Amino acid sequence: MKIKLQPVVVFALLFSAALPVANAYAQSNGATKLRAADQLGQNYARASSVKGRALYEDTGRPAPRERVQLIASELLANHRDRYSIPTEITDANGEFIFHRVSAGEYYVFVRPADEHLASAEAAPFPLQTGDAAADAARLEQYKKEFIKITVNGESPVEIDLRVRNPHFGVISGRIANANGQPVAGANVSAMRTSERVFGTSTHTGENGAYRIIGQPAGEYIVSASPPPRTLNGERPNGMEGLAGATYFPSTIDSHNSPPVAVYPDRETGDINITLAAWSLHSVAGTVRHESDGQPVAGATVRLTRKDSEDQASGTEKAAGIEAAMYNYLSATDTQGRWSVSNLPDGKYTIFVRPAPVVSADAETRKFVEKRQDLTVAGSDVEDLAIEVSAGGRISGRVTVEEGNALAPQISIAAGSAIARVGPDGTFIVTGVPQGEFPLAVIIRPPNVFYVRSIEVNGIDLLREKLKTRAGAEIKDIHIGISPAAILSGRVLSAPGGTPLSRIGVKLIPTEQSMVEAYKSMPSGVTNEQGSFVVSGAPGEYFVIVWRLGEKAPTRDEDSIKKFSANALRVTLGPGERKSMDLVK
Repeated sequence: MKIKLQPVVVFALLFSAALPVANAYAQSNGATKLRAADQLGQNYARASSVKGRALYEDTGRPAPRERVQLIASELLANHRDRYSIPTEITDANGEFIFHRVSAGEYYVFVRPADEHLASAEAAPFPLQTGDAAADAARLEQYKKEFIKITVNGESPVEIDLRVRNPHFGVISGRIANANGQPVAGANVSAMRTSERVFGTSTHTGENGAYRIIGQPAGEYIVSASPPPRTLNGERPNGMEGLAGATYFPSTIDSHNSPPVAVYPDRETGDINITLAAWSLHSVAGTVRHESDGQPVAGATVRLTRKDSEDQASGTEKAAGIEAAMYNYLSATDTQGRWSVSNLPDGKYTIFVRPAPVVSADAETRKFVEKRQDLTVAGSDVEDLAIEVSAGGRISGRVTVEEGNALAPQISIAAGSAIARVGPDGTFIVTGVPQGEFPLAVIIRPPNVFYVRSIEVNGIDLLREKLKTRAGAEIKDIHIGISPAAILSGRVLSAPGGTPLSRIGVKLIPTEQSMVEAYKSMPSGVTNEQGSFVVSGAPGEYFVIVWRLGEKAPTRDEDSIKKFSANALRVTLGPGERKSMDLVK
């Protein structure tokens, strides 16, 4: 049986790149296990093959790397049971095949395997909102947009799919060593310059050539790493002295690599990389208590490349390629000794943290996290002494203007140290690390109060960081808390007014002085019903809406101007509650 599917397969925004390429699973109880086993292909009594080809609707050319999924009809009515979704990825010719598909009716869903959507669209069927009428309408729309096939469990089914052309580009080139010889098995990665997170990767063939397909138009940083070591720890022939990534065309610093432009439906070729030899060194030292010089056992020592931190921020710092590559870990032995190896030249920050599990006498041996700078330049570093201490102490009082709300629970955090505010409004935080950091006030329940002021010795700690010295004490910190202005509502899709979940909502003050005073701009994320709540100081705000995963607004003036150009304005009075629906 062959089914010719000419209608365009619509890519409804009901799906997420977070779905695994393999099977996806949901919660279940024992009563559904038999059907789940059948869907998983464990019951082969009646099963067919489903195969076909995906072609772009505008050009008729094969559509590679399309995720094809078969959604059983019964899942549309109740997708809370345990289930398995048959999933395949089209090859370079746009072809795919499912083996042993159980008899039944299925809807065929297709979208690019590399397409990244917000987590709100994390299921291949209409999400239930609790609104019966809206859910029924969404289900009917789903059935119109996606094609249904019938599998009888005996005859094969053939499908021809016409899909939207995402107009991806290709990056290609060759990887060679310093002698110009091709490097087989090298890992090649492409990273979006706008995101600086791990991107698509592939491996070179025997001739050192590679092709990275399915790349959205934009600019990329391309890097290559040598093949992995053999089981005995040796590099393949010709790879001696090579370690870590080399960026196009031949640099170990990604910030010196020119971005590679990718254009729709085009191949950007000759992105050739010559693997660079790194100058690698070792660093060793000891960790001791500052008070008596005794060694610290079991402490965690982490070195992080500073230039990777300086070039990234927020989630980029956590997920960036540099942040992942330039992290080195060790632990101190009973003599407080530690060491790391294979560090390239550069500037590093050393973080020393206590062991997660401490001994019985740990109360007298606790210490706070220590940070120390280190420069590695052309040689190993030996006998690096790091001293840790029990930390400093801060204290003060919190004054709460309660209004009609119940008294909140409040904690004060200074670096890695935290303490609860007492019933009388006083607090003492011990174990405060040395350094500069914002003084954080944590209020529970959220979205009821805001921090009006933080002052000590004439210093406004809402605008400035708290500066601490090892073992020092800072007294008489005064913190003022007042009822927050609250904005709530829903975020709806522009076409159809469907509630959208996992959408960021942020309030940016229209006055730059407020931005400077309140370092964290009020923000929230919509739930499955599209609802949000944000709260903060009274004032006038721009209301910004964006999908999680997209670039979020920051506190700098350029970002504020960009996001606020066409944003709604809202004025919130002291303790005022206001509600509005937003359209995305």
